[in-house]
Amino acid sequence: MMFICLLLIILIEQSHGNDLFSKIGDIKIKNGHATKAFLLPKGEVIYFWEQTRPPTEEEKRLRAEWFDKQWEEFRKNAEKRGIPKIEEDAREIAKELDRWHSKLPLIEKTVKPFLSAVARGMPMLMRQAMEIGHPLAREHFINQPVVVKSGLTIHYPNGDEKNVQLDLDKLYGQESWARIPTEDINIRASPNGGFWVLETKDKFLLLFKIKDGNFIPIAKIQGQSPIGWSLNDRFMFIKSLDEGSFVVYEMQSLKEMAKVNLKSTSCNIKSSFIRAAAISDEFFVVSGRDTLCLYSLSDGSIRQPNIKMLRRIGGSPNSVIYGVAFSLDGRLLYIASARGFFVIDPYNFSLLDEYILPAGSSFYFQSLAGISPDGRYAAVLYGKERINGWATLFIWDIHNKRILQRIGTDEGKMLHTISAGFRHIYPPAILTKDWTYLLIILHDGTIELYRRR
Repeated sequence: MMFICLLLIILIEQSHGNDLFSKIGDIKIKNGHATKAFLLPKGEVIYFWEQTRPPTEEEKRLRAEWFDKQWEEFRKNAEKRGIPKIEEDAREIAKELDRWHSKLPLIEKTVKPFLSAVARGMPMLMRQAMEIGHPLAREHFINQPVVVKSGLTIHYPNGDEKNVQLDLDKLYGQESWARIPTEDINIRASPNGGFWVLETKDKFLLLFKIKDGNFIPIAKIQGQSPIGWSLNDRFMFIKSLDEGSFVVYEMQSLKEMAKVNLKSTSCNIKSSFIRAAAISDEFFVVSGRDTLCLYSLSDGSIRQPNIKMLRRIGGSPNSVIYGVAFSLDGRLLYIASARGFFVIDPYNFSLLDEYILPAGSSFYFQSLAGISPDGRYAAVLYGKERINGWATLFIWDIHNKRILQRIGTDEGKMLHTISAGFRHIYPPAILTKDWTYLLIILHDGTIELYRRR
């Protein structure tokens, strides 16, 4: 059955007091979900879709064959290399814990010995996890639907739309049984709407130029999320496949301008701990677990705030700096962290403004979707209170230090996830550069479009 997209645009102009944005439309997709989308400057919505069908018995058999072969290779490798290494590390950890435990006062000794026992039991726990996980993973993989079509839909503000079908062989493989819906796809557009990127599961980025509503492929670059542009589309950064490294490109020539290796510097950020990144005409910044590193595009130097300032921004000892964004002119750096919200001078790391979350607060600054052009508001996501990671969005009044508007607070209208372990997740809220339009991606596959009041 052909994939059918039904777009229901319901105009809603309601008054909500001091709300900054009002909803102007819902995009509901029949027989499918839109979990990846982007927004262009004039309100055009572009989203990724997949048409699927149930797998046949023959496809299930081929999947089972492939899965069992891959699992056996994984099990042998784990037994030969992974588990022995874990056993060796666990023994060393246990010995170190025993030495530490022997020096403790008597009252503390009574509550600490279980730590070394846990360390020694790690290999056994891993084997048990493999035994439990195998049938569950096998069943899930075998019964995944088969992708029969995939593409992008462009919806224009005047109601027109255009479908661009993607090449299944290149994106999913030639064998139908291997064509499984992917969560590894990401699509991002530059702030001025001149470029967009499709990130594929094989760790390649397909870069397109947007001209007169057409997608013109201009490059295929090896890399992965996070991806981003400076606000004027001058520079683009891409996470390289090297641990803790980024590549910065100059967009006019598409030449590599710099490679930033954060692991080899005092930053020492591991890939799994990178939470956010942003770029201006002068700086590239990366944040992570209790870490903030600033790379100068002019001289290649890498700087960090001193420990006192870092602790003031992120807290201590193991807080997370969740979000970073530059002002429109690049002269201010906005930071969302486990401790609160901060405005920093990137030239000297001086603190210009701050909001410290009070104890027992009902919200957190977990991800930044953007800063308004006048620097007055921040679009912030919070999903920590939900077990499955589904999020809510709030508009933060930076100067008055209060929440101006909340979106997605109802159970049935929450935003898509911002929590997925160590995998980088883009905010399910996208704003145009001038904050005229706001795109919201809900967890049920619906897209909502808002306009600034």
